[in-house]
Amino acid sequence: MKEKVDPSLIHLFDQLPGCWGCKDEDSVFVYANEEYGKIIGVDHHLDCIGRTDFDMPSPTVECADSFQEQDHLVMNTGNRMRILDIHPYSDGSWRAHLFTKTPWKNQDNETVGTIFSGVELKDTAILEVGHWICRAAGLSTKEQASFNLDLTNHPIALNTRESEVLFLLLYGKKPQYIAKVLNVSVKTVENYVLRLREKFNANSKNELVDLALDLGYGSNIPESMLKRQLSVILKE
Repeated sequence: MKEKVDPSLIHLFDQLPGCWGCKDEDSVFVYANEEYGKIIGVDHHLDCIGRTDFDMPSPTVECADSFQEQDHLVMNTGNRMRILDIHPYSDGSWRAHLFTKTPWKNQDNETVGTIFSGVELKDTAILEVGHWICRAAGLSTKEQASFNLDLTNHPIALNTRESEVLFLLLYGKKPQYIAKVLNVSVKTVENYVLRLREKFNANSKNELVDLALDLGYGSNIPESMLKRQLSVILKE
């Protein structure tokens, strides 16, 4: 399947930083660059070719269904998608990445698969995703907070579960999704939302989100979330 990719494109992928590659319309890998091959655990990055997310020697197989659903959504809508991924990888270490998935089109402008690229969230990449989240929320540059993993400097104290629920709310997730991710009931999630509204003195869930973003909570990943596999589609 390697012959499906233009050699000049492979040469470009090999020079670009971060994780890069592409899959066909069945979510079968057509190419993956060296960095992606390293984190996913194959002996050589070209060993990814012909495999699916279910066939990789990495704990990320737990989220393979979500990865393929994202691929199909990108191909069906023709829209770019940005995704926050938090996973343990083949070396056992946990990492957070910001991935972008884009429709892969041929010379006839027909969608033939997806192109993916990702950067690990550290150093300047962490600041970039914080900026992106705030921009998506409609905040001006002056209102944007730095992106960090520290919740101690915020004016409203939240426990671990409250921080997790708020984090997922700010990413546009519904209570049913949050309940599944956190392995609790929908009713429990709704109770946490009510508790958060009380703490933020918000009259509605939408007002809670606005207030939390204004106070800088949109630029934080709770440290507890870096211990649980997650693949969250970010809102444009």
